[in-house]
Amino acid sequence: MWGIKHSIVNMVKITRLLSLFIFLQSCAQLELPPKQPLFKLSALTLENTGTFSDRPDILTPEQIHQLSQQQIDRFLTYMRDPRNQHIPQHRRLSSFLENETKAFVYEKNTLIAEQAMALNAGNCLSLAILTTALAKVADLEIAYQLMDDIPVYELNGAVINKGVHIRTILYDPTWVELEGFRMISKPGVKIDYFPTKRQRFIANVNENEYWAMYYRNIAAQAIGDEDYNTAYWYAMESLKFAPNNSPAINMLAVINRRAGDLEKAEELYLFGIEHADEKLSLLKNYHVLLTASDRTEDAALIEKQLDSMNDPSPFNWFQLARSAYDDGEYSNAIRYYKKAIELAPYLHEAHLGIAQANYEMGRLHNAEIALKAALDNVYKVSTRNLYQAKLASLSAEITN
Repeated sequence: MWGIKHSIVNMVKITRLLSLFIFLQSCAQLELPPKQPLFKLSALTLENTGTFSDRPDILTPEQIHQLSQQQIDRFLTYMRDPRNQHIPQHRRLSSFLENETKAFVYEKNTLIAEQAMALNAGNCLSLAILTTALAKVADLEIAYQLMDDIPVYELNGAVINKGVHIRTILYDPTWVELEGFRMISKPGVKIDYFPTKRQRFIANVNENEYWAMYYRNIAAQAIGDEDYNTAYWYAMESLKFAPNNSPAINMLAVINRRAGDLEKAEELYLFGIEHADEKLSLLKNYHVLLTASDRTEDAALIEKQLDSMNDPSPFNWFQLARSAYDDGEYSNAIRYYKKAIELAPYLHEAHLGIAQANYEMGRLHNAEIALKAALDNVYKVSTRNLYQAKLASLSAEITN
């Protein structure tokens, strides 16, 4: 059972002159495998080559945010209640959500607004969609932020990688910027699942990127169901709103590879490696394709490229390590976990990942060392208890 917490955006700092410098560390230039041409495409223009059937009906952004008339009436009744008029509109909407979603159940699938409100369930994007639908009814300005969180290991030992998620901000409609002053950000209310200090702000998300996230989520659900035709068309739909988006290109390449079109999958990987900002996942999955095709020399070049990259985010390396682990590439997983630890030594989940990979390889003593390192870096009591139990079990296995 999940609850929803709302926190007020602390935006009271005002400055006359605000200069923001963003330093981006670029990756080394990709040395492409020999014999493989680089598809120098200025834009991603893909046509269905016959691998997939006709495009299914796909909901428009307007349909995604459509509420039933009964739901709208219930919301407006609350918003217009004389007892609530002393509350600013954006906080009134937040209160409505809080009252309506006290028993909001986490559902892994992405639901449209009407479904989320009717079922009182959904994931973080479902909550953003419902919030957006209500904001449109109330004519309130809304914004989106992409957040990251350190993955969490629950008591059952299963890995829950929260990855990136989206949260919304409802802006105060009564706020007026003072002449001659510039705000760092406008005052408003954040709507999010369990906001914690472990979250990391990644970027502001515009409306088109937010819509693209919905279509990518549906594509990901379809991949999980092995419905590659639906996955293909929804991934393509997402690119209409966010061209050259790395996750979408990567997803399309995976879809084509699984559908048997290796040539198109490789074209997509090469395009993404050339044009997309985030290349780690693209390189990793391209390496999988090359390895499966017995192109060992080409795969070795890509692996070398991965090892030489200087991505400054430990979270990206952690996610890459998890992917390698899931694919049974335990040596690579350990290498990527170590890269994450170099950037964030406190990341106990990465130490645990090294322990798991070593265990799978039969290196029990190495697994024990890594598990002790994980224990040294964890402070949450329930997680410490979990690690201690794992360590005791492993030590007993080594002794026997």
